[in-house]
Amino acid sequence: MRPTSGAILVAAGAFLIVGAVATPLTVAPALVKVPLDQSSVTVSKAQNATVFDFSTLSERSGVNLTAHRAVRGDVEAGNSDRAVFNVGVRVIDDAAKKEITVNTDRVALDRRTAEAVACCAEDINGAPSKHEGLTYTFPFGTEKKTYQYFDNTARKAYPAKYVSTEKLQGLTVYKFEMTAEPVKIKEIEVPGKLVGSTEPTVSAGLFYTNIRTLWVEPDSGVIVQGQEKQAQTLRDATGADKVKMIDATLAFTEDTQKQQAKAAKDARNQINLLTKVVPIALGLLGLALVLLGLFIIIRATRRRPDATPVDTGERPTTDLPSQASTEPAEESTVPAAGRHAAERSEP
Repeated sequence: MRPTSGAILVAAGAFLIVGAVATPLTVAPALVKVPLDQSSVTVSKAQNATVFDFSTLSERSGVNLTAHRAVRGDVEAGNSDRAVFNVGVRVIDDAAKKEITVNTDRVALDRRTAEAVACCAEDINGAPSKHEGLTYTFPFGTEKKTYQYFDNTARKAYPAKYVSTEKLQGLTVYKFEMTAEPVKIKEIEVPGKLVGSTEPTVSAGLFYTNIRTLWVEPDSGVIVQGQEKQAQTLRDATGADKVKMIDATLAFTEDTQKQQAKAAKDARNQINLLTKVVPIALGLLGLALVLLGLFIIIRATRRRPDATPVDTGERPTTDLPSQASTEPAEESTVPAAGRHAAERSEP
């Protein structure tokens, strides 16, 4: 092969090596983002919960609850930098087959950091509401540190602290825990007797608290398992809890955990493909092409004919005396005209 072919291979190999370096630094960050078309449904269950029965104005214990949460991406409202989610949550009394609570949420988040951003008519239960911190996912490359995580009921973010590293559904996950201290979320009109008042109707404060635990696959940021120990209580004028409106520990079902684990594995594989597999493959192929190109150039150079002058002792000559003559030719010094005259004067 000619040296030109080797040079082409060297150039192609160098291009691939540059691509190997650039892929994890520039290409991967541009492609590894929260998807715009997010679509998922998670199911959580609670056993032996306590809920308030408005028909009898009393608490009911030993209730089993199921919570369905649907997350849908608003593709048209999103762009290269942000994703917009519409979320609906229903909590159902399994035995009574009726809804305990229904909530909606609309939030915009940064597609790289997963942090909430002010945009796109964000609201909670139809009322404009600002979000902050993380919401329904953690960032890619989740770290062992404290993140701010938004609580929709309290409408504020709380520190979600890294607790430990565990194994769950065949994955290594980071465990985070956040606590929403008792906070009044609204005032409601209730019969006075519920809170120890003699008045027929009083305004009582509804207080909310929650201990939320999240198990996160760190590469993808997917929440594989979620658990909430939440309570809502009515307090009297002195601030004492009088009625439990809800007291339950809701946690992802086994099927939901498997579903989330699969989503985490799929996302992690895509990330590894862009940040590890493709760069390594490009680098190795590029190096091979460079080495092959250099080999071709060196080999072609060594096999090229020698272009230096040939030694005169080896060059054929045409001006030597004829081999038929045994003596060197005698050079005449007589002018041509005189030579002819001498020849004519011989006897």
